Amino acid sequence: MTRNKFYKVFSMLVLLLPAYGSLSLAQIREYRIHSRGMLHETVFNTGEIGRAWMTGESGNKTSVPLFEWPARSANVVDGLEYSGQHNIIGAGVYIAANFDGMPGKDKRIFSFCGGIGASSPEVTFGRWVFPLNIERKENFPVLANGSLNPNYNPDEAEEIITSSWATSIGITVTRTSRAWSYPDYDDMIIYEYEFEYTGDTDGNPATIEQTKTLKDAMICFNYGFGPSMYGYQRTYQTWKYDGGLYRGDQRGYWDSDYWLSFNMDVQTNLNVDLAGKPEPNKALFLQNARTGENGGGLLSPQAPGYAMLYYDLNHLAIVDPLDPARNESEAVSILRSYNGEYYELDEQGRFKQPWSNKISTGNTNSVKMMNQFFNPDNRYSGVYAANSTTWPEVPHNDPRWYGRGAYPYRQSADAGQKNFVTGPYTLKHGDKLKFAYAEVCGYGAEPGKRIEGGQTLKQWAPTQSWDRKVVIDGEVMTEHYLTDFGYPDYVNSNVRTVTQVARKAFTAYLGQEPVVPTWPESNPSKGSYKIPIPVPAPAIELANTALGDVKINWNREVEKFTHPRLMGPLSKFRVYRSKAGMGPWKMIGEVVSGKVNNSNIYELLDTDTDFKIGESRYYAVTSVDANGNESGKTNIIKFAKNVGSVDKLGKVYAVPNPFVQKSGFQGTGDVTDKIGFYGLPKKCTIRVFSYSGQLVETIEHDTPLYSTEWFQTTKNGQEIASGVYFFVVTTPEGEKTTGKFIVIK
Repeated sequence: MTRNKFYKVFSMLVLLLPAYGSLSLAQIREYRIHSRGMLHETVFNTGEIGRAWMTGESGNKTSVPLFEWPARSANVVDGLEYSGQHNIIGAGVYIAANFDGMPGKDKRIFSFCGGIGASSPEVTFGRWVFPLNIERKENFPVLANGSLNPNYNPDEAEEIITSSWATSIGITVTRTSRAWSYPDYDDMIIYEYEFEYTGDTDGNPATIEQTKTLKDAMICFNYGFGPSMYGYQRTYQTWKYDGGLYRGDQRGYWDSDYWLSFNMDVQTNLNVDLAGKPEPNKALFLQNARTGENGGGLLSPQAPGYAMLYYDLNHLAIVDPLDPARNESEAVSILRSYNGEYYELDEQGRFKQPWSNKISTGNTNSVKMMNQFFNPDNRYSGVYAANSTTWPEVPHNDPRWYGRGAYPYRQSADAGQKNFVTGPYTLKHGDKLKFAYAEVCGYGAEPGKRIEGGQTLKQWAPTQSWDRKVVIDGEVMTEHYLTDFGYPDYVNSNVRTVTQVARKAFTAYLGQEPVVPTWPESNPSKGSYKIPIPVPAPAIELANTALGDVKINWNREVEKFTHPRLMGPLSKFRVYRSKAGMGPWKMIGEVVSGKVNNSNIYELLDTDTDFKIGESRYYAVTSVDANGNESGKTNIIKFAKNVGSVDKLGKVYAVPNPFVQKSGFQGTGDVTDKIGFYGLPKKCTIRVFSYSGQLVETIEHDTPLYSTEWFQTTKNGQEIASGVYFFVVTTPEGEKTTGKFIVIK
């Protein structure tokens, strides 16, 4: 969101205050961006993730990451600009409860912290949510100046964003999200939440508005998935919701091994040969598939999702249908029995979790959500039953699942939203609840693994493989996509599928490999984050040389890097170049550890003549250890190629000379009426005079480039006339040179 748009929205919200309650003008809806790994995401201090929820036309473009994977994916194809590979229509968290002694749906209170709306979002700021703070911290092992970070914490993420907000329900939410750059762990962001019943209902912690016990409290995490914006825009010229993201091309899935919900694009206009949204232009499909440009030939291969790492069992309500004095919940009325036992309750008389594990349409308007998904009168998604005829079909026939909220596989095609609900809880003033989950994205799912979802007629089905046939306009482009073309290089390690990423998320959170099937309720309430890492990438500097080459330099600091879980000693560096920020990356050279130049720094010279003067490229340098482990590309720099400045002032040339209208030096843009001055030192002054000696223009050159451009205007902004012109170049050291050029119009 631009600054102007932000203040426009803020002004609108202020006007809504009489309807929605009090809001301090010091409270500002702000966001920070996770940009360290391959998964980029925007998080707000009002609960939203990605953006405020929207499925309409206004949701077809974005200037901030919306669960963007791969990162830096905006591009231009056939003259059209595309926002890139974004994968959600919005996300957030919901809270609901009743005050003690005030049961019933008509007295239920709600706080929707983002993820609420339909074609356009509903306002949450100042109505249900009151921002407190947001802060982004960097824990990078290498600082921007190239030195090692003396405060680096090896047991913490590289990027941490902490935000907090009060809610109209009196629960204050603190969310801490973490991201890494290491290739095995860079496709995830882990979120830890704390919900504290503070009684603050307006964002002013100095005053407490309520302390009455909350009954039947429930927490809901809600995501709207859509893999991927770029594929849908190339196919439909819009991020198509009706008939595309909703009851159309994508399907929802549930992998109970990792408590993983994710979506995949399985068809286009009912055509399964167009799963994954192959590039519709056949020639461009083959080019993308072979080179990896624009992410490859499949434009929507993403499987975005989230895996629950921990949910709180503390403060769960005791439910006793036989003893009203002990019973704490209105949900007692919906209990089912099996063989005389209430199999939905655990041995302590609490509902087995999750309460609900639901897929539904992308319409999340507040009236719908209040009535359906997290009230004690209905476990909306149903439960797994011990007498189910379909549950034993797979090896997950585990009695621990009986009585828990079931995944509604028949609604897999709805797929517009996925929510996970826990509760009901009884919360006294001061009580806290904790949760953790990981946003994860992979190149599809584990091929052939039988999990729930994907089809509406069968509960269990194998997930599809992207090594599949692709048919465009009746022509078979490939019988086996991955066999013929492989993975794009943004899939930068052997952790490829969303299933594998989810496993790594559990490994990061637990500090060790998980035991499958995982049980989040048995996990610790706080992550361990003892992750093995490779040697980090160095900070780099780029410069143009006087011969028109690009020089990449970096210092030796990473040679001294230590870590309790370092995966191997430094062996070498790899230098990459790309036309786009997302790749594909071409390795243009390797430098062995210790092989430095006479200045005791590392250097590589890019002499590729196909990279023309005036063009821009992206560069990155990675570190590689002795075991072949490679760092992430954390030092990506976009660099414009030019000719470097001279060390000593000599002859300076004006080009072209003579200058004929519309034949001028083009520089780095498309303007064709510029004159270029060549042969300049880093710092000098150029003065242009008319034939009569009148000063026409003064140009200050202060850049390490060999040339500078002049747009043929006088110091008063007038266009110069035909004639002979002289120029004088001087340096601060007193050096001087002269020349002349002719303008013909």
